[in-house]
Parts: sequence; structure tokens; C-alpha cells
Amino acid sequence: MCHIFTSSSSAYGGETRATRTCNAALHDMTTVEAAHIPYGCLQVRFGISAKNAWSEVDGDFNYRDFYNNIIDLIEDSPDPEWKDELLRAWNL
Repeated sequence: MCHIFTSSSSAYGGETRATRTCNAALHDMTTVEAAHIPYGCLQVRFGISAKNAWSEVDGDFNYRDFYNNIIDLIEDSPDPEWKDELLRAWNL
């Protein structure tokens, strides 16, 4: 997740050579929240696709539905402990 919101060098704990402020700092992000997880999943899915330009639908795959399904899975979990453990794991 750090690769997406900061940079690959900062994700590995190295010195950053960035010439501009990272997304996490721009948006005052200090922790991973539930909405960040499906956002990261979307970025990975798009990155491994053969598409060169972003669109909401990629063939039979709908990015909005994918995002909402993951959010619903996390937010509407019948096991609040699972959600807490998930977020805790993403914030290590």
C-alpha cells in the first residue's frame, strides 16, 4: 500500500528522492482506512490489465462494482473483530 500512496523507496524504508509531495502527505493520510484497501486493489487490477487508459468498465469487469463489493465486505462484516484485525494488519 505504501508504494501507491508514498513511493517505492519510502515503502522499503529507504531515503526518498521524490521531487514532489506524495499522495499520502497531500491528503493528510496517517493510517490505512477501509476505503484505501479497495483503492489499492483497483490500482493493482488496472496495472495487470492490458488497458492503456482508465475506464470504469473493462470488458466484463466493472471497477466501481469491484470497489463497492470490497468496501461492503469490510464495512458490513458480521465479525467486527475481523475488520479491526484487517485494518490493524494493514497499519503495521
